[in-house]
Amino acid sequence: MSTPSSAHSATPGAALVAIELAGCRTKAELLSRIATAMRFPPWFGHNWDALADCLMDLSWLPAPAYLIELQHLGDLRAAAPEVVAILLEILADAAVYWADQGIDFRVAGDEATR
Repeated sequence: MSTPSSAHSATPGAALVAIELAGCRTKAELLSRIATAMRFPPWFGHNWDALADCLMDLSWLPAPAYLIELQHLGDLRAAAPEVVAILLEILADAAVYWADQGIDFRVAGDEATR
């Protein structure tokens, strides 16, 4: 797991995950990069529902908080803006889920919230 270069978390022991998206142009490539960076289990189905399921489980990556840094999101946004919109919606849903569990789940990075 990489440590985000520009994102910071105040929670000691937080899982810091950098997802490099430079050159990423498709949903399939995006899901593959997320799965690799977040060490998703082999059963990950490489679709939106499976992404949501994994982001709301994370039992293989226990932490008191999660900070996900999306690096170079603009490349994917230029190629497939609808994919970015869905991704950000799923990440927002995951943040709400984890907040309900008392766990901080943040997304940062260039253009992460646009």
